[in-house]
Amino acid sequence: MRAHLDLCSFIVLDALNPIRTLSFLRHKILHIHLTNVYDNLPDEEIARRDGKLYLVQARAFVSRADAERISEDFHVAAGELKRSVSRLLEIGPDFFSRHDDGVRFWQEIWKAIRLEERLINLDDLPAETLPEGFDAVRIEEALRDAPSDILFHLSTGALESFRNTLPLLRPLGYLQVQDIFVTDLSEYRMGFYGPGKLDGSIVNWVNGVLLREVAERAGYDLHFAPFHYRPGSRTSVLYTTQRE
Repeated sequence: MRAHLDLCSFIVLDALNPIRTLSFLRHKILHIHLTNVYDNLPDEEIARRDGKLYLVQARAFVSRADAERISEDFHVAAGELKRSVSRLLEIGPDFFSRHDDGVRFWQEIWKAIRLEERLINLDDLPAETLPEGFDAVRIEEALRDAPSDILFHLSTGALESFRNTLPLLRPLGYLQVQDIFVTDLSEYRMGFYGPGKLDGSIVNWVNGVLLREVAERAGYDLHFAPFHYRPGSRTSVLYTTQRE
């Protein structure tokens, strides 16, 4: 445990590609534990409509009326509003001369933000749009037991991180992840799984079905267990075992 603590104190990891930094530990780690990492990694959404797969492209915007109102209320030139938001994200509320003004500015921006979406046929996009090892055929295979029309998270960053973490494990080692997972694709038809969370942080539930596909190709079985340590929590525990 002491060696683990010392290691974490000075190594900065790329969450998407841990093996890049820890290549000297390939096949040497017995137990890897992650908490609330995957749901914060980059993500995409896929829709299946009328038998075809589409990438959901989304962009955030603030209407002209809201932009003009916020600019006037906070004495920010309309042409500087986007820059002010970027600076606020970099510096925090103290970007404004008064901390309270910075907090109110962000609250007003957050309330005004809307999403605009469009569907792009996967056949019209380059192959690198999808995570490594996935194409339309493999996604259709993963959807074999899913409803005919469905919108689901691709969990691009989680798949990449997971794939690049497994090579660190010893033959009997295992990966354990605490996070929020969708373990059955039919769940996407029964509830909302992001993006969004309290306090304006953007997270998505992680697609455990696609993670299972990646694990099987790497020689692992994937399991999900309840998280018993916080009553009412939607968190679950993913863990791997080597395939026999």
